[in-house]
Amino acid sequence: MRRIKARIKWFLPFVALLLVLAGCQSVGGFDVNKALIGDVDVKSSESSMTFSMNAEPIEGLGEEEKKMVDLINSFSLSISNAKLQDNGNVSAKGTIGYKQLNIPFALYMDKQTLVFTVEGAKQPFYFQMQGYEEIFGEVGLDLAKGEELSKLLTKFVVKNLPNPSAISVTPVSEAVYGQQVNMTKLHTEVTGDELPALLKGFLKSISKDTEGFTEFVSALYDYLYPVIKEMTEEGSGDFTIPGIGEIPLDDKEGVVTVLHDAAKLAVDALLLVYDNQLDSLYKSTPELKTVLSKDTKLAVDIFVDSGLHVRKQNVDLKVALPGTDMVPLKSFSLKASSQIWNIGGAVTADPISTEGALDVSSGDLTPAETLNNFDPNSNVYRILKDDLEITKRTIVIEPDDEYYYPIVDNNTTYIPLRYVAEDLDATVEWDTANRAIVVTDGVYGDKLVFKIGSSEALINGEKVELAEPVFVDEYGDAYVSLRLLAEALHATVYVDEEGWITITRK
Repeated sequence: MRRIKARIKWFLPFVALLLVLAGCQSVGGFDVNKALIGDVDVKSSESSMTFSMNAEPIEGLGEEEKKMVDLINSFSLSISNAKLQDNGNVSAKGTIGYKQLNIPFALYMDKQTLVFTVEGAKQPFYFQMQGYEEIFGEVGLDLAKGEELSKLLTKFVVKNLPNPSAISVTPVSEAVYGQQVNMTKLHTEVTGDELPALLKGFLKSISKDTEGFTEFVSALYDYLYPVIKEMTEEGSGDFTIPGIGEIPLDDKEGVVTVLHDAAKLAVDALLLVYDNQLDSLYKSTPELKTVLSKDTKLAVDIFVDSGLHVRKQNVDLKVALPGTDMVPLKSFSLKASSQIWNIGGAVTADPISTEGALDVSSGDLTPAETLNNFDPNSNVYRILKDDLEITKRTIVIEPDDEYYYPIVDNNTTYIPLRYVAEDLDATVEWDTANRAIVVTDGVYGDKLVFKIGSSEALINGEKVELAEPVFVDEYGDAYVSLRLLAEALHATVYVDEEGWITITRK
């Protein structure tokens, strides 16, 4: 991806939260707008980040719900070193906290691939991203113009967002990556009950900001013009706006003017009904009053150096919740902090080789293949297998199932071997030399061998007597005993009184 650094920064989510809170109005002589936009053009840097969550449950929570809350509260993320290289390559190393475990991980991203690995993995995993730029180019979109458009949108939003009631600026000296730095600390807080008024103030501001609005729409026109032009080449070549009519597409000034006026009209119309719509929303969804109450609070500290670069950030968000059966929580909290150094310096991302790595971009990687890429004694193997149960499979077969076509004879149910085996993540192969069907369990590696017409099977090399020889139906499907096949593939079989069959594999 070309210039990925303009879109992915490890501290960007924290800046985005602050954008919701502070506009460009100066605070104590400090230009908030310039501070928030100061890092848009940063090409290289190093940074670190920590992130944690906390869910506060309601009283009388069930055991399963308690487990889920404990799981949420045990999760944390710590990135010890993220590197942004000036060519757009990114790498990161850190740990994932889970149930008192700290699991190391590493990732690397360049224009073609995203590669990542975690402790216990035999080989890395990778995701193909090559072709992203080409796809945009084919439809006529210019990524450079897209990035400029993104910057304009950021500036437009920051410029028009009103400041919250609690915002202050203080000169401080703080350590950043072990170095003491003189900075300006911008502290701001907003509660849930302030948000509706802030949003309304934002709408009023953008309605009046003709210059900023027009500048953004003009950049949007430049970005989308090639695509729209190609779409209209077979037609009249005019740009149609519902309710307004057709405008020559090449008339940039005319198109921009009409789009600005239409957008302003929509914003003004929304402002006319804003209060009534908000009251209606509160009446139809009374739980919203809890979320948008003073108990919901976001506090942000952002530290800016003399070069107007964000060097540290602390974010503390608590969302009050109604504690219903659907969401049995009183509140949900997020805490995050970050620091950044070596801005604009010589930074080289740490590559991870894709040799032997598993490709997850195709979507063909099975849970069994994923699990088998980990050391069975590793923490991640246990988490995937036991906690997340990624290999768990449940198959339900009706008595007259039209897919599995079960056949019952002498109280024994027979099913097409391939269908059930593959649905349990096993591979099925035909051994031409021995005229046998070989089934290999994808999770445990067990091998089953069946021969057409034989009343014996081999399970991991040991002979097993079959109730009936393996037979082939009129459609060419080989049938075997359902219970024998399922249990050999580490699954259990349950048959209810009506003949419904449930096969479960953990």
